[in-house]
Amino acid sequence: WYSNGQREILKSSTSAKPYKARWYRRHRNREDPWISITDHGPAVKSGDIVYGENNAGNAHASKILPMHMGANVYIRQKVVKVPDMRKIDGGGWRLVRHVPEGLNWHPAKDQLRGTAKYGKKGGPHSSHAWSIPFAGSKFDEFLFATGDGKKWLIAKKASVLGWYSNGQREILKSSTSAKPYKARWYRRHRNREDPWIS
Repeated sequence: WYSNGQREILKSSTSAKPYKARWYRRHRNREDPWISITDHGPAVKSGDIVYGENNAGNAHASKILPMHMGANVYIRQKVVKVPDMRKIDGGGWRLVRHVPEGLNWHPAKDQLRGTAKYGKKGGPHSSHAWSIPFAGSKFDEFLFATGDGKKWLIAKKASVLGWYSNGQREILKSSTSAKPYKARWYRRHRNREDPWIS
């Protein structure tokens, strides 16, 4: 709720950059919200009101609706462009396991042996968790990455497997370094949530 409050506009017919304008959305005012390209007061006079409710009229409507063929409201879920992680570092990657956004990690309990199979195979942005077996596949590197591709690391299979507790493991490349370095991870025998890769 706001009264003559500054609200962010991402883009408009007058600006390609974000800016703010003063709008109204009050509890008991049935004509609210008043959405405008510029601050509400000046927008009434200049014909820059783009939304109002409750059949409100006067200059709020007469300065814009008759000469602009009315007004419409559209909605969308912004599609975020993410990199195709299969092409990173020369490509050749095959997606074998996925967990969607949420509060829990992978359901797998195979400690990355590649034996777990669950869910219907999907893509890198599936709404459900899934995994396909890869224990019998020939490979020597792992790529771990977030769904948006902003955080990732590449490590040798030998660095990921084996047993270690707070042990230093080599990372070949990551979203923070183009050069090899080491980080402390966990892959313990009886800890079913392991390995912890970071």
